Amino acid sequence: MNNLDRFKKAINWEPVDRILTYDLLDNREILIQYGGFDLSKEYNFEELIEINAKAWKNIGVDATRTVYDPKDHWMGGKITNWIRFFGVDPGEWEVRQAGETAWIAKRPFRTLKELEKHMPQKPVYEEVRDWYQPVIRQIQQILSHYDIVYIGAVEGPITDAYTYMDMELFALAIYDAPEIVSHIMDCTGLFSAHIARAFAEVTEVPMMFMGEDISGSTGPIFSPKFVRKEGLPRWKWITSPIKEKGYKFLYHTDGRYGNFLPLIFEDLEADGLNPIERNGCNDIFAIREEYPNKLLFGNVCCMQTLPHGTLGDVEDETLEIIEKIGPQGGIFIGSSSEVHDSVPVENAVKMYQSVYEYGSYPIDIDRIRTRRTELRNKSELKLRADLEL
Repeated sequence: MNNLDRFKKAINWEPVDRILTYDLLDNREILIQYGGFDLSKEYNFEELIEINAKAWKNIGVDATRTVYDPKDHWMGGKITNWIRFFGVDPGEWEVRQAGETAWIAKRPFRTLKELEKHMPQKPVYEEVRDWYQPVIRQIQQILSHYDIVYIGAVEGPITDAYTYMDMELFALAIYDAPEIVSHIMDCTGLFSAHIARAFAEVTEVPMMFMGEDISGSTGPIFSPKFVRKEGLPRWKWITSPIKEKGYKFLYHTDGRYGNFLPLIFEDLEADGLNPIERNGCNDIFAIREEYPNKLLFGNVCCMQTLPHGTLGDVEDETLEIIEKIGPQGGIFIGSSSEVHDSVPVENAVKMYQSVYEYGSYPIDIDRIRTRRTELRNKSELKLRADLEL
């Protein structure tokens, strides 16, 4: 059984031989050590896909949704798409990048009045399709040779709109110029809906991911009333071609889901969540208990455990997920959001190795509990030794 077969069965709650791993990796060292990436060389897109595929295969990632380029942050590609498909004036846009972070440092507008002169146009389906379908075919075909499952992904209309406008201007316009917000979200929503439709027509992998960051660590960024009115109808533009094919839809927001969960699961009818951030944000075990039939993608902490924890910490947290959720199915284990540059390579390796070692069905709960006890005992002994010093 290859990973695509496993993936198709797992997302439909059918028996498989082991738990699959899933992650977003934007870690340069992993690409260098496991994919052969050379910072001194220039690569075309096909070569970059091959390097990513080798890295993900060699480190133990079964499924992903990105092709990582350490030299060119995805934010620049977003502006390129706005120019190409929204008819946006190409002048006066600037992206700056520092380490793993990039941001739009300059826009051709700063006020609502100036924005009115730089309004996007609604994208045309055929133009989006003719660009996107060859790309998704190429990525999926190359990754499939390495037994990597590649999920299609789109940006949510709210996130794309506030990225275009700048969050401060977007928040102001919600109250002072709602017609501007509505038009821009029509453009961003249609663009993602066109990608979803184009994806559904050609994909080998029956799942679409939507990234819609509407929450922070303390809860919702926007009022549920606004999200329900302006976000939900446009989300359904995106889910419609996916659901019509019988494919699965995976919803993403950073931060705490809170009272957005009923909106996501019951109103939108999303099939699963990614990520499920920890550190007081979300409790993956409580979410599984409340929504036992929803797929979960995560959830080893990428804020503390993966970047700062010991190998024992990483293994223990991974085993906890396998122990408590693995027997039920519907879990795809990886980081709580992404494996970024601050994560030591050995910690990432330990996470995926632990899934491979302990995630075979039927899950051996007694073996896992014995191992977790050993890890905690070792941790306590080390702590005592450190205190004695």
